Amino acid sequence: MDRRSRTILQSVLVGYLALLAASIITGNPVVQTAADLGFAAVVGFFGYVVYTNRSLSDDERIVIGTAAAFVLAGVTQLLALVPGFETVSVASTGLFVLGFLGYFLLRRQ
Repeated sequence: MDRRSRTILQSVLVGYLALLAASIITGNPVVQTAADLGFAAVVGFFGYVVYTNRSLSDDERIVIGTAAAFVLAGVTQLLALVPGFETVSVASTGLFVLGFLGYFLLRRQ
């Protein structure tokens, strides 16, 4: 990963963690919604980074599966914000875990 992508990723993560901490501390629904939007942005960006920074030695199926899991986790998190679709957040969490496992599998190789 190049320096610029790493700096952007770190900035996005710090911003998300600040939002997450504020939502836990305040319990404010607006801040909680902002934290959910931040999560969607972070995992979507993770999917982009995994896909664009793959190496030739990486298994393409794992790369695509990992990137797709992260992006779909972001999409389902956005869908969970729509009234009546709150239960979709469980799918978002599951997809995030799958993406996380795929990322560790890629780094292990």
